Amino acid sequence: MKYNFDEIIPRRHTGSVKWDSAADDDVLPMWVADMDFRTAPAIIDALKRRAEHGIFGYVRIPDDYYAALDRWFSRRHRWSIRRERVICTPSVVPALSAIIKAMTVPGDKILLQTPVYNCFFSSIRNNGCEIVSSPWSARGAPTGWISTIWRKKPPIPG
Repeated sequence: MKYNFDEIIPRRHTGSVKWDSAADDDVLPMWVADMDFRTAPAIIDALKRRAEHGIFGYVRIPDDYYAALDRWFSRRHRWSIRRERVICTPSVVPALSAIIKAMTVPGDKILLQTPVYNCFFSSIRNNGCEIVSSPWSARGAPTGWISTIWRKKPPIPG
């Protein structure tokens, strides 16, 4: 099934935190987990089916999830995933914290190639580790150029 990831869906003035937080419409927000394309119909249908029972609460991760994860990695990377090695988290920040807890001890240094999502800094500090920063630069561009892009939309070519 094909999806049109190029369809532009205007999201300003729709209650979107990402698009409606900036006072200036020229600001181009760059976020980690807020997508600007429609969700695939199969996902929407699965969510509708799940919601129809009307009872919401904490759930266990079903066995099919782990089987699907293993099949995906096996098919694409020839890598088998053992269920006991998987930690499910609700989002990027708790996942980062779990990784830091599993692989470091307080006082360890963790390299961040900035700019990065601001919560990455607090995840490292909250786990007692020290941040070592390595500002990112593209092809010799000054490291401050990315903050300019975040603040103003680049001109449309042509």
